[in-house]
Amino acid sequence: MFRQSRIALCGLTTTLAVVLGGNAHAQDVNAAVALVEQFITAHKTHLDSMQGPLLNDARAAAPYVVDVLAVDGLQGRLGFDPVYNAQDYDISSIEVFADADAPILRGAAQVWVELVNFGQRQKFLYTLVPVQPDNVWQISDIYSENNDWSLADMAADLGIDLRRDTGSEVTLQNAGFPIPCAFACGNPTAADAEEGQEAVIVPGMEEGDLPGNGINPDGRNLLLILDASGSMWGQMEGVAKITTARQALAGIVGDLDPSTNVGLMAYGHRREGDCSDTEVLYPVANYAAGRLIPAIEGISPLGKTPIANALEQAASVMPKSGRSSSVLLISDGLETCGGDPCAAAARLAESGIDTRVHVVGFDLNEEEHSALQCIAENGNGTYYPANDAQSFVAAVKEAVRESETVAPVPTPVSQPTVETVFEETFDGPALKAEWRVENPIPELTAFTPPGSLFVAAIGEAPHFQKAEATNRFVLDHPLPEGDFDLVLDFKLNVQTMREGVTLSLFNAAHDQVGAHMWLDPKGCGILLNLSLFRISGTDEDPEKTSFDTNLFGGPWVDGVCDAEGRARGDAIVEALGQDGARLLLKRRGREITASLEMRDPATGESLGYTTESITMLRLSGAASLLGGHGHKAVPGESHFEFDRFAIEVPKS
Repeated sequence: MFRQSRIALCGLTTTLAVVLGGNAHAQDVNAAVALVEQFITAHKTHLDSMQGPLLNDARAAAPYVVDVLAVDGLQGRLGFDPVYNAQDYDISSIEVFADADAPILRGAAQVWVELVNFGQRQKFLYTLVPVQPDNVWQISDIYSENNDWSLADMAADLGIDLRRDTGSEVTLQNAGFPIPCAFACGNPTAADAEEGQEAVIVPGMEEGDLPGNGINPDGRNLLLILDASGSMWGQMEGVAKITTARQALAGIVGDLDPSTNVGLMAYGHRREGDCSDTEVLYPVANYAAGRLIPAIEGISPLGKTPIANALEQAASVMPKSGRSSSVLLISDGLETCGGDPCAAAARLAESGIDTRVHVVGFDLNEEEHSALQCIAENGNGTYYPANDAQSFVAAVKEAVRESETVAPVPTPVSQPTVETVFEETFDGPALKAEWRVENPIPELTAFTPPGSLFVAAIGEAPHFQKAEATNRFVLDHPLPEGDFDLVLDFKLNVQTMREGVTLSLFNAAHDQVGAHMWLDPKGCGILLNLSLFRISGTDEDPEKTSFDTNLFGGPWVDGVCDAEGRARGDAIVEALGQDGARLLLKRRGREITASLEMRDPATGESLGYTTESITMLRLSGAASLLGGHGHKAVPGESHFEFDRFAIEVPKS
C-alpha cells in the first residue's frame, strides 16, 4: 500500500513539460529529475493497477530506461523490486533531487532518490544518459547505497547484453502510447514513435580522437575561466558584456599556437543563486583548432560569482608536469559566495611548477579593480583593467601573450637506477620488428604526433582472458635471467567505464601471468582497481588466481559515496587521461608482483600501490600488452595511448 508520496501525479505536469517539450536538452538536470519522478510514479501505477512491476513490461519501461534494460520479466529475474529495494512495498515518503555535488558527471545526470519503505529509509542513485533521436534523458543504472548493488551489473550478470544497440530509443518524447501521468492529468501525448533503424557500428576512430584527447608535451598549459554571472548581461557601448567576452575569447582560441594545451571553465552559467555552480567545460588538453569555440559561444550568464571555488577547482584541471601553466580569469565582479579568491589564487600558484594566475577585470570601479588585483598578485600573474570593449579585447590578448612568454622550467635530471634492456617509445611510423600483433585490426591503431600509439577497442573481444582479444601486442624479445620489470606508460580516457590495461607474460589467453588495471563503475562513481593474476590450465577449463585491490576502497581513496571521496576519485580518473599512469609487472627472485604508479592530481606527489606476490618457480611467456575493456562495458570504443614500454633490470 502507498500511504503518502511527495510525488503527486498531476503535480508532475509542469516538470514533465521540460521532458516532453522540444527544448529539452541532456544538460538540463531538471529534466532528468522529472523523468525519474515519472518513472517512479509509473511504477507505482503499474503495481496499484495490478499490472505487475513496470520493469517486467519492456514496452511500458522503454520510455524511461535505455533499451538494453527494457526487458520483459526483468524484475522477475532479479527476484526483488529494485525501485523499492524490497519484495513488497509500504511507502511513506519519496524525495527525488539532483546530486548537488555532481548533477552532471562525465555527461551523465546523477539523481538521488530517498524513500521510506516499511519504516526503513532507502537511498538510490539514478544515472541517466542522453539518447537519440531527441537527446533526452533515460535511466541507464540504479545504484542502492543501502545494499551496494547496481541494476546494470545485475542485468549483465543475468546474461543481458548491455552493449547491443537496438536502434532508435523509445523515450517520453516519441512514445507511441500514453504515459500514466498524461492520462491521470488529462493531458495524453499524441506523438508516435518512428520505426527505428538498427544502428551499424563501424570499428575505427572518429574525427577528434587524435590528438585532442591528450597533452602535447611541447605545448604551454592555459586554462580560461569566464565569469558567467548574471551581471555579464550588463551592457557596454550598447553591447552585452558576455557578447564582447565571447567574441574576444573565440578569436583568441582560434589563433592559439597549435601546440597549446588549453582548457575552458565557467561559473554562474547554469543555476541562479548557486555558489557551487562551476563547470569544467574542457579540461586542459591539446584540442583541434577552434574546438572550444562552440562551448564559449554557448555560455549564458545566470547566477552568482564563486571566484574562489573556481580557482580551487582549477588546481585539479591543470596537468601536473614540468611545463609552465597559466590561468586567465575574466570577471566583471567580485566574489559573491563568501570565498577568499586571493588565498585560492596563492594556493593555485603553489600547486604546480611555475603556475601563474592572470586576471582581466571588466567594467569595474577603482575599488573593485583593487580587490581583483590581489588575485593576480597572489597568483604570480598580472592584472589587466578594462573599462570598455576595445580595452577588454586588448587586455585579453595581452594576458594570453604573457602566458606564451613564460619559459618552461627544466626537469631535474636524476641518475638512472635501472638498466633498460629493451625500450619502445611508440614514435612511429611503425613498431620495432620484435613486436607481433595477435588478432590485428589496423584501423583501430594509429601513431600520434606527440609520439604515442593510439589504440581503440570495441565489442566483446578486447579482454585479456579471451583468445580473440584484438590488437594484443606481443614482444619476441628474450627476458632477463634474473630480476626485471615490465613497464608500460599509458593514458586512457573514460568512455565505456570498463577500460582496462593489461601487462603480462603471455603464452596464450589461458596461460599467462600479469598486471591488470581496470575501471569499474559503481552507483556513486567509478572505481579504480589493480590485479595481479595468473591463468593456467586448458583453453576449455582455465584456472585463475588473482589478488584484486579496489584502490578507491582504502589505498588511495577511502570511498566514493561521499562528496569528498568521489571528488578525489574523479580527479584521479581524470588524471589517467591527462597525465597518464605507469603499470608494472615485477620479478624479484621467485616473487611476481603488480604495481600502479601515477601523480596525485591534488598534490602532485607520487601515488603507488603494489599487490601481494605470486610465487613462481619457472617463468615462461613473452611480454605483452593490451588495451581493452570488460564484458559489461557500455556500447562504444575504449581509447588508450601507449607512451612507452620497457624491460628494465634494477641496479643493485
